[in-house]
Amino acid sequence: MRISVTDFAGFVPATVHPTRDARVGNRIHACQSRSKLTLVRWTGGRRWIGSQCLYRPEAAADAVRDLAASVSVAGAALAVGRLVDAVGNDHRGTLYPAAVPAVSVLLKVIRHLPGKPRIEALGVLLDWWGCFAPKPGYASTQDDDGRPAEVTEAVERQIRTAADVLRTVASDRSDGSPARKMAKDLLALLDAGSWSELAASR
Repeated sequence: MRISVTDFAGFVPATVHPTRDARVGNRIHACQSRSKLTLVRWTGGRRWIGSQCLYRPEAAADAVRDLAASVSVAGAALAVGRLVDAVGNDHRGTLYPAAVPAVSVLLKVIRHLPGKPRIEALGVLLDWWGCFAPKPGYASTQDDDGRPAEVTEAVERQIRTAADVLRTVASDRSDGSPARKMAKDLLALLDAGSWSELAASR
């Protein structure tokens, strides 16, 4: 299946590159579209300790640019990894508000990019579910209607909305990778209860 540049629209922050054109030529799966990515703002702001920036949502947007421009499956998988690193802290099990739009990207990767990118994205969601919590001071974001929302609740809502995508991957016998089992495992977590319920039981 071809991956369209429009699948990644809405994930480039206007605050970082307001005049930069992100264009895609001959990309993964021979995508021939050359359209601009929509320029919008990633949620949340930077946080600094001394000279070290702990939360850089623009790094997530840069990773999405790399993902949209990847010319190989391996390059796409690396871009997914950089995206994940920018929106959370694996060592502390915490997520920043930018994890919410990042999940939309991960779900599109799961749908459109089989192989290493799909496995990487599914692995992230499996790791996050019920185990990660919002970074202290970054628990709130906004939903699509501009209303306050807790970060992991917003992430969970997006994953549940995409359950049909997960079912498609789980039933795809042409995919001999671990992705089928990973999709089934994630669906089992959805059926078992909410993110907060699992977190409370750990």
